[in-house]
Amino acid sequence: MESRNTREKLLQGSIDLFYEKGYASTSIREIGAKAGIANSLIYHYFTNKEEMLFEIINRSVGDLLKVLKETIREVADPLECLRQMLIAQTALLNAKRLKESKILFSEYHWLTGKKRKDLRKSQREVYAIYLQKCKELKERDILNDIDLRVITFSIFGVLFGFFRWYKEGGLLTKEDVAENILKFVFYGMLKSRPDNT
Repeated sequence: MESRNTREKLLQGSIDLFYEKGYASTSIREIGAKAGIANSLIYHYFTNKEEMLFEIINRSVGDLLKVLKETIREVADPLECLRQMLIAQTALLNAKRLKESKILFSEYHWLTGKKRKDLRKSQREVYAIYLQKCKELKERDILNDIDLRVITFSIFGVLFGFFRWYKEGGLLTKEDVAENILKFVFYGMLKSRPDNT
């Protein structure tokens, strides 16, 4: 139990510092100090800083996949399912894992080798889930004539882009952002379609 608590303290310390300073600007020594763990003990729990980063990212993506798969099991209608997926993902990333989500989308490029391959595999799984829902909507003739890959990557861009600019305590709450993301994904930015398109 003590071992697990120590590992969690180190992870929380690294989450706070990677979120505030970035991965490259954070040292192992700073993580130990933040967690209140002696430097000599850190390497007993993690081989290096990259392993900490991977653990943070892997947990976030794992939670996301779990939420998406649960939504698919529970909601049969593809349009409502996509809506519920967007709500669930936004709620998960915004409310429960805001710091980890920012780390995921701004620091993932530091991962190398097998860790990077594992992350890409998980990302492809998330992409496939959204793409499948878009295919189901296309089969029902609900979607505009837009390439399904473009739609899927656009959803990702809208969902994840705000982690680069969002600041807590700003003009918009996380809930405001989530509601606006849903409106934008489903209805676009125009009130009506121009006649010349």
